Amino acid sequence: MRTTLLALALGLFATSAAQAAEPVLFDHWNGPVVERLLQSLGAADLQRTTLAGGPGLLARTSDGVNFGVYAKACAAAPTATGELYCRGIEGIASFDPGRGADRAALADRLNHQYAAGKFMLEPDGTIRLTRYIDLDAGVTEANLRSQLGAFLALAEATKTAVWGAPGR
Repeated sequence: MRTTLLALALGLFATSAAQAAEPVLFDHWNGPVVERLLQSLGAADLQRTTLAGGPGLLARTSDGVNFGVYAKACAAAPTATGELYCRGIEGIASFDPGRGADRAALADRLNHQYAAGKFMLEPDGTIRLTRYIDLDAGVTEANLRSQLGAFLALAEATKTAVWGAPGR
């Protein structure tokens, strides 16, 4: 009986310790967390903004690339706290290849070269990079940091490709 009680107590302790170690999952936009993670990745000059009524952040990488991250897939109505419940994040950066560059061909090449993002030729001639992060099932803070880091790395690679294009 004593052995059984000891085993039961150890089992309960192990279960509660395992539950305490479970990571927090983010299943919607959390501005302070996104801001802190971007700063940890070297982003500077962070400013809060909105896009299509949803919250976002504007910032700059250490190499001078301006970008924004925005809450996406937001509920139609605010939560009880007055915030929108948004289940995705979109990173956006725009680049101007300069005069004489074949912008459409450059956007097409970037789409083939970097499958982790989507490149579009905008009406004003800039090339827009977007990357979407889905939070529906929940992601850990480490995963969210990794996803944001991948977007920033992609923006840096895009900068090198676009600003190195002929005509720049």
